[in-house]
Amino acid sequence: MAKTRRFAPALAAAAVAGAAALHVAASLRAPLGAATDDALHLLLARNLLSGGYAVPDAAGIPVGDPLPGFALIMALPVGLLAPHWGLLRGAALLASAALVFLAWRLGRRLAGEPGAWAAAFLAAANPALVGWAGVSLPDVPFLAASAGGFLLLSRDVPPLLELTALAAFAALLRPQGVVLAIALAAGLGFRGGIRRAGAFLTAALFPLVLWLLRSLDLNAVAAGTVDNWRLLQSLVDTSLLFRVATLVAGLGRGFFGALPPPLALAALAVAAAAAFDGARRLWRARLPAARSVVLACAVYGAGLAVLHVSWRSWESRYALAFLVPALPLWAAAFAGLREKKRAAALAVLLLAAAPGLRRAVAFAREGLASPSTEQWPLAAAWIRENVPNEAAVISTEPSLFSLTADRRVYYPPSALTRESWIAGLRDGRVRYIVVHGGALSPMPGVSRDPLADFNDWAVPSPPLSLAYSDDPENILILRLD
Repeated sequence: MAKTRRFAPALAAAAVAGAAALHVAASLRAPLGAATDDALHLLLARNLLSGGYAVPDAAGIPVGDPLPGFALIMALPVGLLAPHWGLLRGAALLASAALVFLAWRLGRRLAGEPGAWAAAFLAAANPALVGWAGVSLPDVPFLAASAGGFLLLSRDVPPLLELTALAAFAALLRPQGVVLAIALAAGLGFRGGIRRAGAFLTAALFPLVLWLLRSLDLNAVAAGTVDNWRLLQSLVDTSLLFRVATLVAGLGRGFFGALPPPLALAALAVAAAAAFDGARRLWRARLPAARSVVLACAVYGAGLAVLHVSWRSWESRYALAFLVPALPLWAAAFAGLREKKRAAALAVLLLAAAPGLRRAVAFAREGLASPSTEQWPLAAAWIRENVPNEAAVISTEPSLFSLTADRRVYYPPSALTRESWIAGLRDGRVRYIVVHGGALSPMPGVSRDPLADFNDWAVPSPPLSLAYSDDPENILILRLD
């Protein structure tokens, strides 16, 4: 592999400390509930401690989505730290640190010490990674597992047992884990033949297949992810060109922050050229380990692109998965340029990282200026103190209030009329309704859409009365008399 040259210990220590401070500060801006499903993941982790994996309400409906990998690794932290939700940021931050360290190890193995620090720097300064710092979601642990898989693949003799276990766990963390397993199988097959690749892929995906069979048996649905995909296909009728443009724009923001579209497109083109150059350099090294990593990176990147184009949906965290196959190739490109023009290589590296780093620093400043632990803590405290244990609550954020208020909380149901809606609440022993936004007025509602029903009918008119109001949190809580 590439020769290494150690950086000065003081410079390395300063870089590590700076990256850690950046991520810790940025994590303060993201309270529990900042993501759409972070509280749901933690609820399922808490349920695992009692031997279950089901929707945490009175219905107890088993779920197939989210996948169980993240709940498995968060069960112990949740059991030890609840209800101090802010401390759970530490688990997510450890995953980010593991990703940066593994990126450094992978870059060092393939491109030497300078390439290692380039890979670690680009990972630590990535605006999407910093923007999701400390958020309890499976994305960053999945990235760490992915980077670990590429690192194992880069060994002269990849440890098949460890690689299989890591790929199997990644497939239980995120749906992209299937693409990762295929990519790693391609890398193994390049060196060990198709039979070895097939055996690895079968073993790596076997736990996921068992999980899907379990979900199919319980729910008659293999995975909620498949349902979500089908729903998007029916609701969002967009052209392939539009979906490709959405992917490109999302990657531009994920790698470089909020650049103007023409600059982001140009930056992506340069990043793609750098990745191609790094792949070419590693391939020309004629080392089987390096070539297998290049092949795996190419398969993984292409597979992710196809997956997300078909998904038709985009969040900033989706860009993170693309970071893992790009980092070793960028590291090799940087190392190659540095051998010829050290100053130019450093300038290109800093220029590439500057837009995203600026965005990351803004996240950190926001976190230091307005630290927050959880969404709507005053309303949750009122529910804990005033709602009996046997009573249920309705909210458009059921997972969050189930976790923070420790009560049974349901998503708003659907009904034909307000009278039948109220009757359904009584049947479910619902006593209180959480309403976000104080300016509500009664309106007749006939929609069967739960949110439209909720907006029309969750108003302080009989038999609902105002039980709690909080202007800073913009929350009303209604009592069902």
